[in-house]
Amino acid sequence: MHHQLQTETIIGIVAAAVLSNYNMATERLILFDIDGTLTRSQNGYIPFNEALLKTFGIDGDIRTVVPDGNTDPRIVEDIFTKANIEMEISQAQWTQFAANLRHSYRHSVQRGTTTVRALPGTLDLLKTLSAHGSFYQGIVTGNFEVTARIKLETAGLDSYLGVGAFAGDSSHRPDLPGIAKARWEQSLGKSIAPEQCIIVGDTPNDFEAARHNRMKCILVGTGRYPLEELMYWQPDACLPDLSDTALALNTIMNL
Repeated sequence: MHHQLQTETIIGIVAAAVLSNYNMATERLILFDIDGTLTRSQNGYIPFNEALLKTFGIDGDIRTVVPDGNTDPRIVEDIFTKANIEMEISQAQWTQFAANLRHSYRHSVQRGTTTVRALPGTLDLLKTLSAHGSFYQGIVTGNFEVTARIKLETAGLDSYLGVGAFAGDSSHRPDLPGIAKARWEQSLGKSIAPEQCIIVGDTPNDFEAARHNRMKCILVGTGRYPLEELMYWQPDACLPDLSDTALALNTIMNL
């Protein structure tokens, strides 16, 4: 306990030193991806596959496709394509799938079958950003909101993140940053320029979504893609992870 308090104090001092040089008038909207950026899930395929079976009566498997950076509806479609299954999915079925996924995920986490943890440094970074008056933190994720919230709550991050955009808003990932920005503008009662927005993610799809919306992008090497591959896309910044709070803050402030 003493060591934890000492570590938090050191992080606070370092963060305060970095933020002291930041212009308070320069506001930033920071939109975080969840999986592979803020959190890591273990056995998350179990509730996803359960929801597939309950909703569509199909014994599909998310492990047969690459879900990273994709939206849940596109992942389901990819699973069906991989299995040579043709199916027209109605909006009612998507609503039912999201409800089944929420139930299966919640139950799987409560049983301990599926675990979700915050990646190193993410909690400290979000705490520091939340304490500063010039940063707004939201979510842009391919998850349906119901499962996104379960993951963030389980990882202890939910209270530091505001409104965002989710798979239920659009299955097309590049649509989501603009939706999240519009919600923040409505919440704040003022407009936010695209260049004031930063997407933080771990896949090329995060980068493409940022560029589609003329937003800046930080990619972190904590997901499927190694840092060297992410650098190929030439985002505004690349970090190995978010464990160095001062480095992450400095990167955000200098974009």
